[in-house]
Amino acid sequence: MPVASVTTSAAGSLTLLEDEDKDIRVYALNHLLNIVGQFWAEMSDKLSYLELLADPMSKELPSESRPQAALLISKIYYYMGYLDEAVEFALKAGGAFEKEKEGEFRETIISGCLDRAIEQTSRGEKIDTALSNIVDSVLRSTSGENGKLAMGLALSLRRLDLVEMIYLTSRANSSSQPSTSTKPQSSRPTHDESLLRYVLSEVVSGATGNEGWSEEFRSNLFNLLLRLFHHNPQPDWNSITTIWAQNSDVESCGEALIKLINEQNHLDAYQIAFDLNEVAPQAFIDGTRSKLAEKGLAPPAENPDGSDPKVILDNILKGVTSAELFLNFLNKNNKTDMSILKVTKETLEDRYSIYHSAITFTNAFANCGTTSDKFLRENLDYLGRASNWAKFSTTAALGLIHRGSWINGLKVVKPYLPGGSAPNKFSEGGSLFALGLIYNGRKELAEDELKKNLNENVDPIIQHGAALGLGVSAIATADEDIYEQIRTILFSDNATAGEAAGYAMGLVMLGTASEKALDEMLSYARETQHEKIIRSLAMGIAFVMYNQREKADAIIQTLTEEKDAILRYGGMFTIALAYAGTGSNKAVKKLLHVAVSDVNDDVRRAAVTALGFVLFRNHTQVPRVVQLLAESYNPHVRHGATLALGISCAGTGLETAIELLEPMTKDPVDFVRQGAYLSLAMILIQQSEASSPKSASIRALFAKVVSDKHEDPMARFGASLAQGIIDAGGRNMTLALSTRAGTLDMNAIVGLTLFTQFWYWFPLAHGLGLAFTPTALIAVNQDVKLPKIDLTCNAKASLFAYPSTEKKQEEKKKDKAKTAVLSTTAKAKARDRAKKQEAGEAMDTDDKPEATTTDKPSSTPTQKKKPSEPSSFTLSNMSRVIPSQLQYISFPSEGRYTPVRPSGSGSGNIVVVRDTRPDEPPTEDGFIELDKGLWPGWGNDNGQTTAAGQEQEQNAAAGGAGGITAGQGAEEEDEDVEPPQPFEYPFED
Repeated sequence: MPVASVTTSAAGSLTLLEDEDKDIRVYALNHLLNIVGQFWAEMSDKLSYLELLADPMSKELPSESRPQAALLISKIYYYMGYLDEAVEFALKAGGAFEKEKEGEFRETIISGCLDRAIEQTSRGEKIDTALSNIVDSVLRSTSGENGKLAMGLALSLRRLDLVEMIYLTSRANSSSQPSTSTKPQSSRPTHDESLLRYVLSEVVSGATGNEGWSEEFRSNLFNLLLRLFHHNPQPDWNSITTIWAQNSDVESCGEALIKLINEQNHLDAYQIAFDLNEVAPQAFIDGTRSKLAEKGLAPPAENPDGSDPKVILDNILKGVTSAELFLNFLNKNNKTDMSILKVTKETLEDRYSIYHSAITFTNAFANCGTTSDKFLRENLDYLGRASNWAKFSTTAALGLIHRGSWINGLKVVKPYLPGGSAPNKFSEGGSLFALGLIYNGRKELAEDELKKNLNENVDPIIQHGAALGLGVSAIATADEDIYEQIRTILFSDNATAGEAAGYAMGLVMLGTASEKALDEMLSYARETQHEKIIRSLAMGIAFVMYNQREKADAIIQTLTEEKDAILRYGGMFTIALAYAGTGSNKAVKKLLHVAVSDVNDDVRRAAVTALGFVLFRNHTQVPRVVQLLAESYNPHVRHGATLALGISCAGTGLETAIELLEPMTKDPVDFVRQGAYLSLAMILIQQSEASSPKSASIRALFAKVVSDKHEDPMARFGASLAQGIIDAGGRNMTLALSTRAGTLDMNAIVGLTLFTQFWYWFPLAHGLGLAFTPTALIAVNQDVKLPKIDLTCNAKASLFAYPSTEKKQEEKKKDKAKTAVLSTTAKAKARDRAKKQEAGEAMDTDDKPEATTTDKPSSTPTQKKKPSEPSSFTLSNMSRVIPSQLQYISFPSEGRYTPVRPSGSGSGNIVVVRDTRPDEPPTEDGFIELDKGLWPGWGNDNGQTTAAGQEQEQNAAAGGAGGITAGQGAEEEDEDVEPPQPFEYPFED
């Protein structure tokens, strides 16, 4: 019987490989490929000869067999563990490797090829043909569930052709893309837009991996995405709007809006305008309005009709509509706990300026945008005792309380403006800053008043307020005229006026990277002797380089090499703003190096704080990054670590960040505790007890620190501000450095940057008010009216509930002391009972027998089981909806109104809804009425002010007492009650 041959060695085949006959060599090579997994160790001794056979110039093998020799070498290296060499020879094998069957070897080599291709791409090297073929074959064979993986690889390889190919070969599930359009479906195939949204999110909000992309590639990618989004019959306008804003594509935006208006598709045009108002800078919106005006779509200059689509669209783009809706939302839903402000005011001694400023900021943050003046009215004497710069801050606080009140804003601050009824240079300067805060980003509404006082007034304190007001109102406009007027104030070399001018110049030129501005600011910073001016100019340079990424490297290098520590301090914030949200490894390394090596404490503190700005998109990693810094021996570094955590994790309720900050509330250094309180408030803003169980104890900690008279003033100041931050905007505002669309929130980043400067200058703490954003879901129809809609939130109400204002009072019941019983007495009584039982007689004893449950029912009430909480609840239109709640919100499936797009698709606060029954007249009470007292004159067809508005103007003019108009209280009262008279602060000179 023949015995099956078993290969026990590769020696024979290796010998045949050196035979003179080429056919025998080819036979030996094929046999070796079959047994290499078993005998690769023997074959490794012949690697040098095998490499000779695989050489393209070698004639030892036929040309068609040389790739097989390369494949054999690749496998030997693979089994030896030399993966780089294995990949190298697999690439030389070419077609032979492509025919290799699926298995661990093939997967490992392909993975190595992809890594090599990505590495070469990142270095800017050209990928060779063999490597490119393998990568293409992998990506072309990837589809379905692996579509996002393929897109990620294509992005890493910067292959736009592959991005397009992957998308065009995809098909969307009909259930994954709900339709809200009434238009008939197109015959064109519908591709999977989720792949494009994934790419867009990586480009816009990707934490890492895209910092090395050139501006040219980024722009080409945006253009490709824009073209692909238009392939589908129902374009995703939300994503397209984000692309326009990111790519500064005013031309495409204007053309799309013109086309939609001409096609009578007003609803999509309105939704685009609302989204632009949230994600685009003011200069972009102004350019879009100019494009519309060129095509005759601008509203008429006189007697505009409020129902005209052109008027409605222009008001939405200008932000008028959003401002009115948010003002009504914040005023109507104001949940500020006045008892907290009252207790804080009674606890902090008003004879100290720091405490006076603390209560001012706390009230301003807690009532930001609500127009609530209740606390001010009830504490006129207390607020009137402010002096000097505390008076400046107190008046400027009006700007935060009335932020966005564009109609009444000027009337609110009119009594305190220069020449008003309350003459005082500090209150006059503060009122000008307040004007800028009210009209943040809308310079045309306050420009004349601010310019007049900047140029005509010679008092540096008034110039200080006017410059700050101009900077905040004209933010990112790059207005050369305003810039030059502020620069004139800077060159006067007054420390007070020059400090505000430095900040204002940077704010006006925000994100422009203007070489002229940089040269002027840096040159003057090196010449002047005033530290205040140097610091403001250093921060101004940081503002100019906002979101410039690699373009800022040169100025960063210049600032970080300066001998002046203040300029190095500015360099740290330049890194923070230029690389905000990028997660750039280069920026993080630079900041960490400075944080542990610079000789100046301020620079080290700024470097650690800047980490929060750079890493906020990857906020879960920040606690790990700053953990060691939080334990530093240097208190300035520890303070920076607290702010880095607060800035990066703002509004997230991240548990690991809270656990890292809690021990720092007991730090021996007062300003470290201050930073911990502020950061905890930022992290826990709008967090319920159900979502963040520690929120209640943290709130109690703030109250305890504020009321403790033995606590350091710096810590009490921080705890007081934390109380205002955690309840910002009547508990209806949050902190987030990015919009819901994933783009950078310019106002939030700038506001937080200004806020961190309160270390040197308390009035700059008002900058935090710019960072607060309302968290509302407001549905409007084609007439920009608010229909009454019941929305469903498919989650428990406790997860998103307002904090409870009821104080838990635990009554301790006094237990009656038990009578002491001697052991001898107990034994004697026990013997007596035993004797009586034997005699069968009953005897009354001191010990009463316990009543059993069968003889008499127990008198103690049974504990009622707490009812289970429903898994969903309903919300009315214009309700608070925090970002994490948005994914659970749904509109009624059979309701009259449906959104023009799903509310969970990254949309903003305002959603345009379509009336599915337009022929059916709405009921009289079918809409939510807005408070016209908050926005007099808006909504009238002829644009005239209402009678109430005229009466308010008369009251404002009478005696200059219209500082805050009646009817703007925080709480709703009966209509029959007479409103309080207008008032003004009784400031003491």
